[in-house]
Amino acid sequence: MKLTSVEGGDGAPPEPDWASQYTDELDIVEAKERWGIVTRELREAGTLAMVNGHTVQRLVEFYVVYRRVARQVGELGAITRARRTKVPQTSPYWTVMRQADEHIRMNEAELGLSPLRRNKAGKVQRGKKAPRAADSYLGSLSK
Repeated sequence: MKLTSVEGGDGAPPEPDWASQYTDELDIVEAKERWGIVTRELREAGTLAMVNGHTVQRLVEFYVVYRRVARQVGELGAITRARRTKVPQTSPYWTVMRQADEHIRMNEAELGLSPLRRNKAGKVQRGKKAPRAADSYLGSLSK
């Protein structure tokens, strides 16, 4: 019987094969980079787990979509002209970009990556309180 190792045994989800999901080399590079950033952040926060794998993958996928359509919005603008009527309208790329942004924020919040959620997810280390005059006064009454 031959044993084979499976990635993710250390509690980290295995990285998806981005090349099988995307054809554009730029998308593959962005997906790998974002996966690394997110998993490092989660590992440092102590919240990386196998169960987070699908949420991290969705976050990366929405990030890739966001970056792709953001390039289109950068080139074409947020307002475009309709093909037939030539009436100015909101670019479909702009709409997709905003929706991807909403999903990115939602997934970041679920994973505790946003600054607000990060503070709520982990225990805050408080410094030592500085002594005040009132502390010594009240302390003498309790003796």
